[in-house]
Amino acid sequence: MGAAEEKTCRGLVLAGGGARGSYQVGVWRALDELGWTADVVTGTSVGCLNGAMYVLDQYETARDMWLSIRSSDVMELPAPGTGLDGLREAVRQFVAEGGLDVTPLEEIVSRVLDEEALRASPVKFGLVTVEKRGLKPRELSLEEIPVGKVKDYLLASSACFPALRARNIDGVEYLDGGYADNMPAGLAARLGAEELVCVDLEGVGITKPNRTGLPTTLIRSHWELGDILRFEPDVSRRNIELGYYDTMRAFGRLRGDAYPISLVGSAEAAAEFRGRFDPLRDLVKDRWPAAHIPAVLALALADLQDEPLAPLEAAAEEAGVDPTQLYTVQSLGEAFLAACDGERLSTFDPLFDGTGNGALAARAALLPHLFLQALVRRALTGPLVPEVIA
Repeated sequence: MGAAEEKTCRGLVLAGGGARGSYQVGVWRALDELGWTADVVTGTSVGCLNGAMYVLDQYETARDMWLSIRSSDVMELPAPGTGLDGLREAVRQFVAEGGLDVTPLEEIVSRVLDEEALRASPVKFGLVTVEKRGLKPRELSLEEIPVGKVKDYLLASSACFPALRARNIDGVEYLDGGYADNMPAGLAARLGAEELVCVDLEGVGITKPNRTGLPTTLIRSHWELGDILRFEPDVSRRNIELGYYDTMRAFGRLRGDAYPISLVGSAEAAAEFRGRFDPLRDLVKDRWPAAHIPAVLALALADLQDEPLAPLEAAAEEAGVDPTQLYTVQSLGEAFLAACDGERLSTFDPLFDGTGNGALAARAALLPHLFLQALVRRALTGPLVPEVIA
């Protein structure tokens, strides 16, 4: 095979983040649909657990597990007590035993892990854990893990101390790999990856800068993915959808930042929206600058990169529009109008039609997120600004 035909070695890097790990299952689903397959997989904590299932091609197992798992399926929670005495006893037990018991998680890993099949896979695999004494990082390829000990090291990488107990392997205690590197891109490079997809869960711990110099696609959610120790099927279901759409966006199949928006017809629809929104914004800027500036700051703080759609996405987020559905520009606008408090937003209409006053502008300045919604609502439903001025 000629050099031009050689296949690039692809690396999938899965960060730690506890219960947020369901997000990575959505990423996996999207990568499969895109025909993107990893030759190297590295992970920390829940990322290495998901990574092992990826190497074993156990998508359905991973999906079904995440859609059914609860906190009590992962760790032994202290028995509920009554009043302050019960709380004190729970805290005493937690401290005395060095964290929560993860025997239920061990049972899950034992059920899904086939070490022999993992070692037989052509996909290279690696994980990160940390020796408790001295906090010595251990970046280990599968070949560097003793035979029969893979489950132990997977659990060691996931030992989110002090919430969870340290993992003892042959007399050495190990902690969660997040104490060293929560997203081990460097390990993937060491195992031969030439390009990377890195999936960040923004979990606790240290995430080292990616200094590999390799082409990298970073997948990270705009949305909060939930508490790292709260495993709930409804949260997992939401996170899976977010991971799926964020991956499709990262690979250029969708647009938007907070919401997945179809590319088909989006350029024309976005231009039409801005053709209504921008003159309205400029009108407010000229007549009521005190109201304009806070709304601009509110939009900037939303940190949305798809500039033409940023006002619409920010307003939809403030109104509570569901981010786990696929939209067009038009349908996102319709979803916003259905979700927003139209009656309350309409109280700002005098600022747009020339009958406003300083008191209303001051109210808009004090409620910039609400006023931004009012601007978007008016842009979607009201007359064009030249018609208003006329």
